[in-house]
Amino acid sequence: MTTLRQTALHAARPAAAELAAAFTSGTVAATTKTNRHDLVSEWDHRVEEHLKTQLAGDGAVFWGEETGREPATAPGQLEWIIDPIDGTSNFVHGYPLFAISIAAVIDQQVVVGVVVDPVSGDEYSADRTGAYLNDAPLSCKPAPMDVSQYNLITSFPAAEILQRAPQAPGLYGELVLRFATVRRLVSGALEICFAARGIADMVLGVDTKPWDVAAASYILQQAGGTYLTGTSGPAHLASHYVAVAPGRSDVAITDIFDQIRQL
Repeated sequence: MTTLRQTALHAARPAAAELAAAFTSGTVAATTKTNRHDLVSEWDHRVEEHLKTQLAGDGAVFWGEETGREPATAPGQLEWIIDPIDGTSNFVHGYPLFAISIAAVIDQQVVVGVVVDPVSGDEYSADRTGAYLNDAPLSCKPAPMDVSQYNLITSFPAAEILQRAPQAPGLYGELVLRFATVRRLVSGALEICFAARGIADMVLGVDTKPWDVAAASYILQQAGGTYLTGTSGPAHLASHYVAVAPGRSDVAITDIFDQIRQL
């Protein structure tokens, strides 16, 4: 699968350069999709079309955030899952945390993951040979001595959850009490990659989509981390997850995660 990893990196690099230039220009416009928290820019569409053009061939089908899913027609068919800008809100608001995410999937199993950060230039990738950062083996920071020192990243609770679950703020408060820091970065792909590096000790994701997590969850697992969903079936299709950095324990979040999955 090394060839697929290089193919995805080759497709992402020029798009990342264009996104970095657009971000620096400070003139990115956006419209809302489902609500004011869910933004889309012309660059989301432009990058997705570029990636589909670059990755087309060999009977591949696509599942893109902006263009939807093409049905597979045969066993073993290659599916590319694409998020052209994971973190569009950050991109639009001038906050330098967003990424291009590309996953290669065969028979509902991720076999290649690529996440490229246009601002830093960091390229996270993985295939069956392991996980990489800028083509060097991806290494992880040592774990803190105690779980209470963990750095947690989470998008919970989103506005939609607050509307349906009045108990959500209380659960968030419990997270703040249990961990040293709780951060909100709004780019699931980068957050999970930060767990793979040990920059984050854990990431809690709620109401996610496959294009948010397919590539990064595979990178994390190939780096030696753990990706928990509480469900059976392909991990990238689960709505909720806890991404645990290598060498860390999930013991301090399991009970809260179980409650959140019931909201």
